[in-house]
Amino acid sequence: MARTLKSIFFPPSSKWKYWLFIAFISRFIFFLLVIHFSQYQGFKGFWGGMRADSEGYMLPFDNLVKTGAYSPDYRMPGYGVLYLPLILIFSKAVTCNIIIIIQLFFSVTSVYALALIARNLFKNEIPFCITFYLFAVSSFSSLMDPVILAESLSTSVLILSVYFITVFFNNYKRSNLILSGLLLTWGVFLRPVFCLLIICFFALILLNLIKTKRKFIVAFLFLLPFTLIDGSWIIRNYIVYKDPAPLTRTVLFPWIENSHLLPIMNFVEAWGGDVWFINPNAEATWFINNKPCTNDTVPFPKYIYTSAFNTDSLKMLKTLITKMGTDTSLSAMQKKEDERIVISKLNTYTASIKKEKPYIYYVKSNEIRLFKFLFSIHSVSKLFINNFITRFYSMFYYITICLGLVGLIFLLPYVFKASLQSIVAIVPIYIILIHPIVLRLNENRYLIPAYPFMLVAIAYLIYTIYCRVQGVSEKSVDKIQKL
Repeated sequence: MARTLKSIFFPPSSKWKYWLFIAFISRFIFFLLVIHFSQYQGFKGFWGGMRADSEGYMLPFDNLVKTGAYSPDYRMPGYGVLYLPLILIFSKAVTCNIIIIIQLFFSVTSVYALALIARNLFKNEIPFCITFYLFAVSSFSSLMDPVILAESLSTSVLILSVYFITVFFNNYKRSNLILSGLLLTWGVFLRPVFCLLIICFFALILLNLIKTKRKFIVAFLFLLPFTLIDGSWIIRNYIVYKDPAPLTRTVLFPWIENSHLLPIMNFVEAWGGDVWFINPNAEATWFINNKPCTNDTVPFPKYIYTSAFNTDSLKMLKTLITKMGTDTSLSAMQKKEDERIVISKLNTYTASIKKEKPYIYYVKSNEIRLFKFLFSIHSVSKLFINNFITRFYSMFYYITICLGLVGLIFLLPYVFKASLQSIVAIVPIYIILIHPIVLRLNENRYLIPAYPFMLVAIAYLIYTIYCRVQGVSEKSVDKIQKL
């Protein structure tokens, strides 16, 4: 009986048709559920969903087709690899339908590829099976497949890039390095924040080639796709703007960076509040919701106040911002002056927090953002009407994050030794640090690319505990796991 169950649910990892079929069934079920129950808005003829910033991925290519100019260009053109050739042939609705189907198939492939990463790194079928089934049943990693955003594709190409690195160190075929570099380059053009991963992966490849006494010059093949493609992008930016920007020319949307919205974000970020204006519950939204400022208390913690501002100061500021947005009698010159005052006051308030309350600015705000980034999950509730399933997947997510963090700790020795296995830890550690700590952004969906690698960390954690329970010595475990 046990042998029969094993053959059904745990065949060898080389049985790729079986594993891809299971991955497809799992992902397709989630795909249909997201489409059926999602609260994301779409448009006529399009099956999937869109968010407020989805149009930003398509509009530049719509304009490129109509006018010959890639504009607005505040996003890198990674999404156009799929969108541009399709929009030349099909309607927008059909194009978007094809794209989400492509995202689905990339997602299916990434489930199997992630499990193979675990097998290739830890040289055992147990981590493969654990990783595969955890990733296959995860809703958090599936919810963006039918949505026009970069999260689904960028996560899939990141996984595939890492997969081809592990394959390279199994067979040392140089084409695997080039393919890995090409996929990660695509990932950077989808999510520019991935750019530093190119450096991390290159260093890891280089060090492990030196360790294995192989020609280290081969590592530069990994950089070749990014050098050529991003070099072309730099040339384009220089021709258009006389600015050789290697990535994007702005970190945020131009209408945020060039208005009072950026100082609002900086002020709220200074003490760890939420800054996404599309979220009606975000603290930053309080300033711009155009609701009259009443005698109600300001919805911010009391410990943020300094000698430069208090509750009344913030109420007066909100009143001025509301007036800017609702008073049609204001002249353009008066609006410009009011905005100057708002920007000046907000910058003064932010600077005062930084100067008078450095612990809040440098430590507490980061702690708050980090906690929200990891544990403020809002997406699961959009997937299902059934409360039991919603609670189950919420609990599944929280357990995954907690165990994943423990797994990352267990993987740290590999990081310190710069072993190839450390790549499993490098990806989530980088993503977890870069968003809430460096960029000071805490939106939970930015964690999606890190999530699959946290599942591999869990698989490693379970496998290590299993070996120890079975009485396998640490030396033997290292021998099993060594590439």
